[in-house]
Amino acid sequence: MGEIVFNKVEKSFGTNKVIENLDLTIQDGKFTVLVGASGCGKTTLLRMIAGIGPATAGQVLLDGKDITDVAPGKRDVAMVFQNYAIYPTMTVRENIEFGLKNKKVPKQIRESRVVAVAQSVGLTEYLDRKPNTLSGGQRQRIALARAMVKQPRVFLMDEPLSNLDAKLRIQMRVELIRLHEQLKTTFVYVTHDQVEAMSMADDIVIMDKGKILQQGSPEQIYHDPNNAYIAQFIGSPAMNVLPMEGGYQYGFRPERVMLSHEKPKGTLLCRRGTVRVREMLGSETLYQIAFQDGTMVAVKMLQDTFQMNEDVILSVSKEHLFFFGQDGNRIRRDETTALYCRLLRTVGGTSDV
Repeated sequence: MGEIVFNKVEKSFGTNKVIENLDLTIQDGKFTVLVGASGCGKTTLLRMIAGIGPATAGQVLLDGKDITDVAPGKRDVAMVFQNYAIYPTMTVRENIEFGLKNKKVPKQIRESRVVAVAQSVGLTEYLDRKPNTLSGGQRQRIALARAMVKQPRVFLMDEPLSNLDAKLRIQMRVELIRLHEQLKTTFVYVTHDQVEAMSMADDIVIMDKGKILQQGSPEQIYHDPNNAYIAQFIGSPAMNVLPMEGGYQYGFRPERVMLSHEKPKGTLLCRRGTVRVREMLGSETLYQIAFQDGTMVAVKMLQDTFQMNEDVILSVSKEHLFFFGQDGNRIRRDETTALYCRLLRTVGGTSDV
């Protein structure tokens, strides 16, 4: 078991309150990713779970037990840090078993666990080598193995892939997904990278300024964002969000756009523009389209059809449009949709063509 509950949690650093009255449940056995911009409070939450940055007020529960003031070593959690925190003077074997030695685990049990864990993360042939002779990805595996060998109820990971190059990050994401599937243990993973969050998570928690903006599966977050901030934070390229009358906004995903030379039938949004940027990426092409008022929007297409400075008609069907109120919060389709469709038309959406 490894369910974590934050109950009315607060965290202050001096007079600066970074987390206030926060409630959150992290489900047992799920791969939960805390994501948000730097300074949003995600690492602060992770440190509360680990016990290395206790809550100022409120409770942190692990499987119903209050661990708010429990010492880090007695929480049955293991943390993998951004900088790996491995010992350069020790061999790989010694690094992995270090925590077990501190807990006075018998030698025979230590050895069997180290061998089993090393095999599962592909380090068997490197057990007697020093970390400085290994690659960045292999050193990351040492940090993971050292956490795994403790057999904790919860794994905590603080941006563990940020020091790796792009190709290795993709490889390690796959390995972490496989590892979670193998262990069936609670993973809590912190990142500012929305691609990592979308690709690995069972459950995503989006944070901003110490508050939880939305929690849900990657599919829920992507297709049903609560507000304009989330809509633009999740997705690559980001959702296009444009102003309407009265401080309202409308948005659409780059991959939901149709580009053509003739006005299509049955689309709510239809605007004339010009291709200003074209990025051919092999399996897809990214365009930046400039409207007549100078506004730029992103478009993602599977076909490489249009060229630089070519005039096009951009259209988006009604079901692929999002609407946001003056406060940035989402206006759902069952809430006076017709009013906001009319507002959209008043900004020249259909009169451009």
